[in-house]
Amino acid sequence: MNALGARPVLLVAVALLVLSGCGLFSEGTVISPAPITEEEHQADVQSTPFPTATPAGAPLPADAIVIGALLATTGFLADYDEPALVAARNRIDALNEAGGLLGRPVVLRHIDSHTELSIMRNGAEQLLLDGVDLMLMTCDAAYAGPAIDALESSGTLVISPCGTDDLWTSGELGDRVFTFGTPVSTEAEMLVSLATERGFATAMVIIDQTSTEAVAVCEAFRQRFEEAGGQIAGLHRYQPTDPGLLDPILLGLGSTNPEAIVFCGTRLVAPEILAPVRAAGFNQPIVANSTMDGDHWIGHVPGVGDFTMLSYASIYTDSPDPSHAVREVLADYLDTTGHRARDGRMITGHDAMEAYIRAVERAGTTDPGPVATQLERFDGEDLVAGPVTFASGVHAPIGRPMRVITIQDPYAQYERIVGLPAAQ
Repeated sequence: MNALGARPVLLVAVALLVLSGCGLFSEGTVISPAPITEEEHQADVQSTPFPTATPAGAPLPADAIVIGALLATTGFLADYDEPALVAARNRIDALNEAGGLLGRPVVLRHIDSHTELSIMRNGAEQLLLDGVDLMLMTCDAAYAGPAIDALESSGTLVISPCGTDDLWTSGELGDRVFTFGTPVSTEAEMLVSLATERGFATAMVIIDQTSTEAVAVCEAFRQRFEEAGGQIAGLHRYQPTDPGLLDPILLGLGSTNPEAIVFCGTRLVAPEILAPVRAAGFNQPIVANSTMDGDHWIGHVPGVGDFTMLSYASIYTDSPDPSHAVREVLADYLDTTGHRARDGRMITGHDAMEAYIRAVERAGTTDPGPVATQLERFDGEDLVAGPVTFASGVHAPIGRPMRVITIQDPYAQYERIVGLPAAQ
């Protein structure tokens, strides 16, 4: 897959450096609750067994290209970071089997952030000592901030496989900071498009507050839906620590009878909200953002009914993605971990590395300045998740399409690919 030539296999050294640190969270950050207990016992959704690591401080080949990875494999961010890390590592393995990059071996150094801010700066400084050419960064901009600050003076190139905050989009985080996550503003536009094309004039917005990404998407949706002529019948926020917040949701649905429900939340918390909604007889179509992608939660919402969500790729065995490249990446993930991906977002780990490989080959060097310039020249660059366009000050794939996944109770299935409205 994506072979660069037939040469002898070169070793990938993956060093796992575990740094200790106490928990420290930014103001406003909400920690996800404990996962659904049954999830651990369902086939195909086990936690990812990360490959055995090379001991910290192991010697590197003199000509190695060093990829640092400051991504969580523990804590709530691991649900986003770790699958992307596995996909990136798989792409590095394939690259080395094909002879490396610019004829040099590529080595991955990983530090588990443990989803703790206190580790981020120290982790970045530790990886700098290894002379990293690229830093793969956690998906959460709030957690990435201290590490990016520590890297700024070095000019290191930073790529987040799955950062979605609009801070990644504008280049505000740095001239050499990129992401391959779909920006929240783009997902919000797509949700508006899905709602309006089905003729929904009114919608109730329900937000699971445990996900900052979900909060941002639905808040952006509210604004854009009203600008598009829609009416918001109500906006309700839910915290699992306050079950009393469920009553206003049910009362609001009863009093306003919206044509649709727009839900932004996590697979872990969604059943606490959606099961009572359906049990109370509210059967309006539900449209959801990509943080809901996955199917292990469906059994916890009896009669889930008409449900549509966005995704980066269809992971569903009975309804495979139409892209052969996507299916290859998913198959590699299965081979590496022994289980299928929880959702389609892990594709971005592969694309982050593939984009770096192409940019380095075109630049003819790993120097971060020329490589960043080549990334900014991406114009409809055909990657696995879809075509990517960057520019100066636009460091996220704003116009990249996404998959639409629908639920035919009790199964999730691929429906189609959707992009931004033509006017965009």
